[in-house]
Amino acid sequence: MLKIENLNAWYDRSHIIQGVSLHVNKGEIVSIIGRNGAGKTTTLRSVMGLIDKRKGSVCFNGGDDMLMEPTHTRFRHGLAFVPEDRRIVAGLTVRENLRLGLLASDKKNQENEVIERISVTFPRLKERLDQVAETMSGGEQQMLAVARALARDVKLLILDEPYEGLAPVIVHEIERILMEIRKLGITTIIVEQNAVAALQLADKALILDMGKIAFRGTAKEVLEDKELRHEYLAI
Repeated sequence: MLKIENLNAWYDRSHIIQGVSLHVNKGEIVSIIGRNGAGKTTTLRSVMGLIDKRKGSVCFNGGDDMLMEPTHTRFRHGLAFVPEDRRIVAGLTVRENLRLGLLASDKKNQENEVIERISVTFPRLKERLDQVAETMSGGEQQMLAVARALARDVKLLILDEPYEGLAPVIVHEIERILMEIRKLGITTIIVEQNAVAALQLADKALILDMGKIAFRGTAKEVLEDKELRHEYLAI
């Protein structure tokens, strides 16, 4: 589904991502982990076209290289990105934030049906549709950010630090949601500092170290290798 080959990215003169390659199959959950500053978020931003200086190739769903395409065309291809800061729009209700996810979608005239579908997966949000979103807890806002991304036809969901600052009970709820959307055939890439939680959910793992791949394999291999975890994850 997603094929990244020899990806490089720079911030000004700093060469942050150096030759990263990754293949993600349909329906997989892939965790990208590593210490702070390893290049995890920069990798996601490069895939989404949010880094100006980048080189390599990014192909999605059998299509042509889209590395240099603008971000909005990637959304139209079926990629959705939930950034670390969630980007909940202040002053708008949960329903209105979900409505934003339908902008430029061919389902924008099916708002009621889409919100009802989302409410099945996110029952907490169903109870709060008319609540001002920024008055909700951090965990509920994270659920809203994911739900908004899923309001359109999504094939690949990319999450940056979805568990940050959340209580364990909310982390478990988000894990449940990710397993539910996996049943719909949606593929997920997670960048997460809580490496153990991400690995327990994932099929594959990619460990980055100083912008380069230190390990590529199954999540189970990382969980079972104490030396690997200690060297690159400090856990």
